[in-house]
Amino acid sequence: MNAEQIVRDFLALFHTEKLDAVALRAMLADDARYQPIVPIAPVRQGADAIVEELERQYQLYDECACNTLNVAVSGSTVFTERVDTVRQLANGQRTTTHVVGVFDLDASGKIVWWREYWDALDCAGQLGIDDKAMRSIMCAQTDAAGE
Repeated sequence: MNAEQIVRDFLALFHTEKLDAVALRAMLADDARYQPIVPIAPVRQGADAIVEELERQYQLYDECACNTLNVAVSGSTVFTERVDTVRQLANGQRTTTHVVGVFDLDASGKIVWWREYWDALDCAGQLGIDDKAMRSIMCAQTDAAGE
């Protein structure tokens, strides 16, 4: 298993205007977990919930360009340092954030735990919103589901 290549292939799926839910789902273990912003966003449990969250995010933005600066691999854990740029659908504005993504893979190469560390306040500032509005955006799905 080439853990680094699996993660690079996964991130490459985001360089699009419309997500390929089937391809994303295929790279996730059934019981995978995803936390979009550690620590403020809730953890999404299960591959289907993760794909739903990603589709929700792509209702806000698209054209995610993940410029990977550094990658480190320790066993089945892959750390990525990236600069991600997306286009906001509401106004076409591009926002850029520095991200550290951590991915844990199982023995078959499926992603079982994915978490993203980035400065939500920096992103909020680029969008012209405050921290409460940013938190609301990132927590919308969980709140709507009554969790």
